Amino acid sequence: MLPKSKKADTTTSVITNGTLNLLRFYDKREVNILSTAHDDTMVATGKTNPVTREPIVKLHAVADYNKFMGAVDRSDQMVSFNSFRRRTLKWWKKAFFHMFMLAVLNSYLLHKCSVAAAEALSHRLFRRDLAMQLVAWAPITMTCTIKDVGDTVILRLTARHFPSLIPAKDNSKIKNPQQNCIVCSEPNARKRTRYQCSSCEVGLCPDQCFELFHTRKDYRRCLKRKLTESPAPADSPIQG
Repeated sequence: MLPKSKKADTTTSVITNGTLNLLRFYDKREVNILSTAHDDTMVATGKTNPVTREPIVKLHAVADYNKFMGAVDRSDQMVSFNSFRRRTLKWWKKAFFHMFMLAVLNSYLLHKCSVAAAEALSHRLFRRDLAMQLVAWAPITMTCTIKDVGDTVILRLTARHFPSLIPAKDNSKIKNPQQNCIVCSEPNARKRTRYQCSSCEVGLCPDQCFELFHTRKDYRRCLKRKLTESPAPADSPIQG
């Protein structure tokens, strides 16, 4: 570890691996710098100590940073004024929110450049209007092509549906094509049907299967419950 610097101590501490240098310098507060282009060379700042009248010197790396990195510090400062960054263990979340805050700041600067000074919004009002536009209502285009029949498919429970015969494919020898019913067909006991839903394009028996598929989220469980609760036919023997 590098030794602690003291305010009265004008020397610097350096650790290097031959390519990367770690520099420690004290300038109002302790400053640590990693650089591949600087060593512990000191340069004059053009200022003098008001007490000792001696010239004030700084690390060459510090002088270059102050000369070329002022815009970066200003950008970080403006972002920090309205930061919504939260502590997280995921590094990519930190990177995402930092880039998002930079995008918001850049859009505000473009807003100020595109309107007259008297019409420009304050940073706070601009961010409020931006948030309102991001959460504003927008029309949603829904498609009727439904191949996935999982629980996430809500269209089959809300849209209008009509049964139709399964159309024969072109150049097919099968005149009356059939499909497995998606409700009552089982892997080891297939139930074939000539009917389908014209919107969902899935095979469905035209009786209770069609109704269950379009009115129940868990249609398979509802079908099993109906079959379990239905009374046995009068002419069928009841096994004890």
